[in-house]
Amino acid sequence: MKTVKQGDSGEEIAILNNALTQAGYTVKDDLTFTPELRETVISFQQQQGLEPDGIVGYDTWEALLLGGESEATELVDEDFRRGAMLLDCETAALRAVQEVESGSCQGFVAPGKPTILFEGHIFWAQLKKRGIDPAEHAAQNSDILYPTWNKGHYRGGIKEYDRLERARAIDREAADASASWGMFQVMGFNFAACGEKSVESFVAAMQQSARSQLKLFVRFIYRGKLLPALQRKEWATFARYYNGPQYAQNHYDVKLAKAYSKYAR
Repeated sequence: MKTVKQGDSGEEIAILNNALTQAGYTVKDDLTFTPELRETVISFQQQQGLEPDGIVGYDTWEALLLGGESEATELVDEDFRRGAMLLDCETAALRAVQEVESGSCQGFVAPGKPTILFEGHIFWAQLKKRGIDPAEHAAQNSDILYPTWNKGHYRGGIKEYDRLERARAIDREAADASASWGMFQVMGFNFAACGEKSVESFVAAMQQSARSQLKLFVRFIYRGKLLPALQRKEWATFARYYNGPQYAQNHYDVKLAKAYSKYAR
């Protein structure tokens, strides 16, 4: 969503008015950002713990469009629509990424357990980053610790937590950073790009709800290099940034294009 402030006018103001009304505020049906509307925005920002500057930028839009308490473990069409509005992209594009990454709207494999995929080659690198020699632990952990990517060690579903817990016994932070989390499968080491202060807070947010997973994903797209590619549906570029340089081995770009075509219809 475009940043708007006092004096602006247009469709974004109508969206702002509607979002504030849904949040319980009384606003005039006007397409101009009036001084009165600015005061209402400031009140909302104060209530949300945001900087009360009266300017509706990303953080305020996020709180308006994706805020509120939710314990739902699945997303509905309106969640995807609002996430797409926040990123100024097509809803079908968001749906395509979600389908290719998790295969369904299931962000959880069990209560409190987000869908994950543990990456042993990332764990190898994360241990080294923390001054731990992975080779010292590899002999007894060949299915969770290896220097190059190997999809043969994936177990899928809830069984991925068996691998994660064994990795956590070696180093919890490195282990959590080495798994992809939630229905959009965002890697734990991307916690800062998702607006989180630590891997621990990132995992806690992933455990909250499907909407929380969506918020982290949208932040990740917004703050990184991915947004232009998603907006333009440049799937090879998007897949290279999102899935890594070996994306073509799993045909991620082809899968994304196919999924987008399905939802665009």
